[in-house]
Amino acid sequence: MAGINITSVNRQVKDISQEIYADKLQRDELQAKSVNKDESSGLQNAVAEKLSDKSNINTAFSDTAATLSISALGAEELEKVRDSWNNHPVSALYEKDIPVSKNAEGVYKIGGASFNDEELSAARDLITGVGSQLKKGYLSYRDYAKMEVAQKVVDECASKGFNEDQAKAISKAMKDYNNNLVRTQERLLANKKTKTNDDTTSGKYFGIEVHVPNEVRKSTNEYASTDIATNQDLIANIRDNIRSTTLSDKNAVNKLIASYEDIMRPAYNAQYPAQLKSNVDDVISRDVNDLIKLFDFSEKWKR
Repeated sequence: MAGINITSVNRQVKDISQEIYADKLQRDELQAKSVNKDESSGLQNAVAEKLSDKSNINTAFSDTAATLSISALGAEELEKVRDSWNNHPVSALYEKDIPVSKNAEGVYKIGGASFNDEELSAARDLITGVGSQLKKGYLSYRDYAKMEVAQKVVDECASKGFNEDQAKAISKAMKDYNNNLVRTQERLLANKKTKTNDDTTSGKYFGIEVHVPNEVRKSTNEYASTDIATNQDLIANIRDNIRSTTLSDKNAVNKLIASYEDIMRPAYNAQYPAQLKSNVDDVISRDVNDLIKLFDFSEKWKR
C-alpha cells in the first residue's frame, strides 16, 4: 500500500492529527456518561492508540510522529479515519445532552447516516416522543410489550419519513434505547436484596421478590412480590406477536390486542389472589390502553 507524500502534506497531516486527538478527548469525556456507545472502527482505534498518550502530547504531535502514523495508513484510509471520527453514535438521537457537531460537508453524521438540522430534530422528536411513554425501572410484561410496540412505531415512521440510511440509524437508536431500559433494571436489581418467589403459581410468571427495608415495611413479610416479568418464554411470545404485526393494518392490530389479553390473563390470574380477581380485567384494560396510545402515536406523527 502506497503511503501519502509526507513532504507535501506534513503540516496538513499534523493539523488533522491534532484535531482528531482534541475531538477524541472531548468526546470520550462526554460520552463516558452514556451507558451505551457505538463500537469504533478498527482504523479509528489504530489512530487513537497512537495519539492517546496524554503524558506526552508534544511527542504525539511532533511532525515525525504524526506523519509516520498517518502515512502508514495511506490517503484512502486517512479519509476513512476522518470520516469515522465525525460519525456520532446513535445515542446522539435520544441523548440530547451529548453535543453533536457537523462534519466538513455541513451535516451531522450519526450512526453512519447524514442529517441536516431539520432531519436531526425530527429524528430526535420521534425517538424521545415514543421513549417518553416507556418506563425506566422494573419491567413488567406490559413494559416489554410497550418496548416492542415502540420499536415497531419508530421503524414504520422512520421508513416513511427518512431516507434508507437515516431510517436504519433511527431504528438502531430505538433498539439501543430499549436495551438501555433492560440494563437499567439489571443495575437496579444488582443493588437490591432479592429472593426467588417460590410460590408454585405466581412464581411461574413473577419469579423475583424484593427485600423491603424495615422503615417502610407495612407487614411482617421481609420480602414483597413484584410485577417484574421473569418468564422469558412469555416475554418472547409477546414480543414475537408484536413484531409480526403491521401497525397500519387495523384488523391485525385488533387481533394483536385480543391475543395479548389471552396471553396475559393466566399470568395476572396467578398474580392476584381469588378475592381480587376483578383487578385482572382492570390491569389488562390498562395494558391495552397504554399500547393503543403508542399505536396512536404512529398515526399522529408526521415528518
